[in-house]
Formats: sequence, structure tokens, C-alpha cells
Amino acid sequence: LSEKCLVTLKLSKLTGPVQAMGRELAAREREQAGLAALARKWLAEYADQGEPLRHPARALGRTAIPTDEPFDAIHPLPAIPDRLTVVAADGSLIQPDRHSAALYYVINVGSLVYRHGSGEPPLAHSEPTLGYTEADLYENGLLVAGNLLDVRRDQAEITRLAALCAAEPPSPTVALVDGTLILWVLEERPEAWQRAKVMAYLDQLERIRKAGAAVAAFISRPRRGEVTRLLYLASVGGDPNRAAQEPNPLEHLPDRVLFEHLPAGARSALFIHPSPINDKYYAPSGHAVHFCYLNVAGEGREPVIARLEAPAWVAQDADLLALVHGVAVSQARISGDYPYALARADELAFISGAEREAFEEMIATSLLQAGLRTALSPKQYYKTLTRRGRRRHRV
Repeated sequence: LSEKCLVTLKLSKLTGPVQAMGRELAAREREQAGLAALARKWLAEYADQGEPLRHPARALGRTAIPTDEPFDAIHPLPAIPDRLTVVAADGSLIQPDRHSAALYYVINVGSLVYRHGSGEPPLAHSEPTLGYTEADLYENGLLVAGNLLDVRRDQAEITRLAALCAAEPPSPTVALVDGTLILWVLEERPEAWQRAKVMAYLDQLERIRKAGAAVAAFISRPRRGEVTRLLYLASVGGDPNRAAQEPNPLEHLPDRVLFEHLPAGARSALFIHPSPINDKYYAPSGHAVHFCYLNVAGEGREPVIARLEAPAWVAQDADLLALVHGVAVSQARISGDYPYALARADELAFISGAEREAFEEMIATSLLQAGLRTALSPKQYYKTLTRRGRRRHRV
């Protein structure tokens, strides 16, 4: 008796759940419209409450920390210089796989140098790094995978950005990264380990600063709700105990919905990132991460709200803040609401399935040349067959 593997995901069995999901999302959107109206009411009502809410916001946690700007401030799109440089970097990974023929990881960092107004073609580059030695693969006895490898990728991205900024001649330069500037490290790791990782990242931010460039992180379709939590805190009189114990009607309302009223190209008020890492490591080094929201859409279009993060030395310098604001919007409008330089860096960093297979074959050949027998684990061998549609069972 033979059995050939056919389709395993039976879509017909998901028809009902998918339709139910559609109805649920539509109902949620209607509910969200009412919550957004309440949030905007509070935004105007408590706009000048930043100073008395600063300490309670820190005590509550996960809540935007006010700056000196009114909560409902709107800053129009600033002009950018006729000539400037935008550098961007992004990274991708091949995680270590114990079922592979060898244990290794790959970090591939793509970068782009875009000289606005020069007429020159962008300078594209990608740089892969292979980790395979014991020192590469293990930290304190743990395999470098998951968050541990993410940290190395983030470090490689910011190091590449810093090197590009340092190589630029004196001129307006903006360095862009995708996602947050906060280096996320596992809280259960030893404090000395956390500090070493974060400080190494901050060293690269300092290199960018000393190079005379500005740096910012761009987050597309952000889901964080730190400003809406701040508004709820204001609504309960700034009492962090009440805010922690009583239900917050805005708890699941993303900040981006709150700021959909921003005019085309404008940014919101600045706030300080509430991450404990920001307060513990970034702020004492002068790099406290601030954030705002931008409407990157052009005139006459539906709003497209993104989040922009920048260190204190950018956020508190009116000229640098205007530069990263203007560049982020200008770049996003080139490629459809996401910065062109970041989109190209991502493209350069991406490792396709075909490239992964070719690299595995390269590794197998290298091992054979070194006199080593190569074999996938039985599980991986089986999966390779099934996913190429060649599985047959004989009973």
C-alpha cells in the first residue's frame, strides 16, 4: 500500500473561522472609532498636563513619558536641504539549526547610501558574517540563537551605519534603522551581560553622533499604545495605582489611531520611550530614546501613520529633529509610505530560500573536502523530502 502526501492545510475547514474573523475585525474597527474619539478628546483636554504626569508615568510603566511639548502639538513637514545623504542598514539571519549538516549562523547586513540631490546612483552593499567557531556559537554555555543572535544582528546593523556615517564628508547626513533604537535584551540574563551588550550598541550611536550625522528609527504600522496609556493615566487624575488597577478602555487602542488626524507630512508631540533599558542605560549616556508619530502620506491621501524614534541629542536639537522628520517623510514618499533607503537595505539583506539551499550545499561540499561525512538529521532529511513533494510511505 502506498500513500502520496497531498495538501495538509484543508482550507475548506477554515472557511467558517475566516468569515467569523472578518465579522470580528469589522466590529472591532467600529468599536475602535468610538475609542479613538474619546482618546482625541483626552488628548486635547490633558494636553498641558505633561509636567505633573511625568513622575506617575514613570511609576506606572509601559506609559509614554511626557516632554515639554503639549500632547496635542502638531509640527508641519519641514523643508530638507537640496543636498544631503541618507544611509540605511538592515539585517537578516540564518539561525543555528541542530538538524543541519553543521552548526552555524549567518548574519547578512544590507546597507544603502543615498545622496539626495546629487544625481548619483545609490551605493548598495551587503556583508555576510558566518559564525561557526565555539566562541561564535556559545555565550556562557548557551547557543547563540533567538534573542542572543538578534542582539548580534542589531549590533551589526548599527555598527555598519556608524562606519558609513564616519566615512561621509561633512554634510547633512541621516542614518536610518528599521524598528526601535532600544536594544531588547532578555531581562533574565545577568546584569553585567545586559550592560555590556547595551553599552556596545550605545558606543555606535556615539560614533554616529561624533560623525556629525543624525540617527532615527522608523517603525511602519506601529502597534504600541504608550500615549493612550498616558491619556488614561491623566483621566484618573495621574494616580498610577488607579491606572494599574482599573480597566483602561484604551488599552488595546494603538497610538497610531490616536494620531490619524495629523496633516500630511506632520509629526506629533515628542514623548520619551518608557523602556527600563532606556532609563537605566540610554539616558545616563545622553541617548535617551524619544519618539513621535508621523503622517507620511501625501496631500489628499488617507493618513499613513508611522513611528519615529531618535536619541535625545537629535530630539532636543530643533535642526536635527527637523532633518530626520523631513527625511523620513521624503524617503517614505519615494517608495510608497516606507523609506526608500530602508526598503533597499532590507532587499540587500534578505536571504532567499534558494540562497539558503545553495549555501547548505556549499557547506556540505566544504565538509567533504575536509574529510568529514555530512548528513542531515533524520528529521531534517524527512522534512526536506516532504517539502519538495517527494514523500512516499510504504506500509
